[in-house]
Amino acid sequence: MRMLVDKEVLSVSELNNLVRDVVNMGFPNAVWVCGEIQGFDRNKDKKHIFFDLCEKDEISHDVVARIGLVIFSGKKVFIDELLEQTPNGFELKDDIEVKFLCRVDFYPPHGAMRLIVESIDPIYTLGKIAQEKQKLIALLKQRGTLDKNKAIPLPEICLRIGLITAYDSAAYNDFVSELKLSRFGFKVYHRNALMQGKNAPTDVGKAMDQLSRLESLEVIVITRGGGSISDLSCFDSEMIAEKIGQCRLPVLSGIGHEINITITDLAAHTYQKTPTAIARFLVAAVENFITQLEDRGSQAIDTAQNKISGQRKLLQNRAIDLHDHARFFFKKHHEDLLRCREVIKRQPLRLLKNNFQAVSKYKEVLLKAAKLQIQNFNHKIKHYQKVVAIADPKNTLRRGFSITRTAQGKLVRRVADVKVKAVITTQLLDGNIQSQIKDK
Repeated sequence: MRMLVDKEVLSVSELNNLVRDVVNMGFPNAVWVCGEIQGFDRNKDKKHIFFDLCEKDEISHDVVARIGLVIFSGKKVFIDELLEQTPNGFELKDDIEVKFLCRVDFYPPHGAMRLIVESIDPIYTLGKIAQEKQKLIALLKQRGTLDKNKAIPLPEICLRIGLITAYDSAAYNDFVSELKLSRFGFKVYHRNALMQGKNAPTDVGKAMDQLSRLESLEVIVITRGGGSISDLSCFDSEMIAEKIGQCRLPVLSGIGHEINITITDLAAHTYQKTPTAIARFLVAAVENFITQLEDRGSQAIDTAQNKISGQRKLLQNRAIDLHDHARFFFKKHHEDLLRCREVIKRQPLRLLKNNFQAVSKYKEVLLKAAKLQIQNFNHKIKHYQKVVAIADPKNTLRRGFSITRTAQGKLVRRVADVKVKAVITTQLLDGNIQSQIKDK
């Protein structure tokens, strides 16, 4: 190496080999490196996986540093087994923060620095995921987002359901099959959506917006069939939580993880662990409603029967009272009729005489009143005849007056009522005269 340094000019390979030796001397042992995975997903199915590890600014989230990594096929099997054996294990993918044990390597043919992954610390990633999740939960609690959807009343039965999940997935089939087994009249409006990956929150949010615009819906269900923590990390999304908080309908979630509760679950009105469980929840609500209806029907029948029985007894008592009162009534009136009959037998002439005198008296009064009324009407008629005679146009014409009309038959009262050359008609006592206006 000293000989190479003393040379004035180095070839590219000499320089790169020199850099490799310096790197190897500077990093003789593997080191732990933390960062966020990028570019892993597009290479994960290859024999050797090449990807980047990034460091982001905590505030702007811009990438401030980046380095390339490689997981060779032999280590890939080891790391996968290590992750599978970890409780709440996860899979490597883009956008998760990890802690790798790496050898620092400089590859002279390409002049590239890279890290060769030897192992991984799964607890670090799980802790980071949990830490970020708790921060987001605290923020959403502060905003009140986690309680907004819970304040929306859930209908007693929800038969018209908006379903957000991947079409023909296990979650879709489990949910729909459970509803079909109930034989109730559920109607499902399905919106196919991404249930994994960084684009899933945006797609799920759009699905909620689209389903919320359907007036007939009563509830929205978000469900998928479980997975690792990293697979379900998209449901620890601030975007989905905010969309649930803004939704006009109750949102039910069944993400399918038996251990962890996602932020989507916390923001939802109600959550169950699996798609089948959330379907059973909806079926149980209908069954409970039917049971209540049957109980209320039985109560109504019992109440009606008790009411009918009571009314029957009341009618029987009233019938007895009516019978007793009717007997008393007819007995009393029978006695009154007997007394009246005796009175009629003894005093018929006196009654007829008194009535005849009363009729005679009323006859004289009526005759006098009729004559007086007729006289009053005659006076009024004579008065009206005089008024009519005075107002009669013929009598007015006899006194020397005339009536002038235009060609249209309108009365002429003023000079302004006619125009020059207009034809007018003057009515006299014995006929009419037509004239033409020459001047005014």
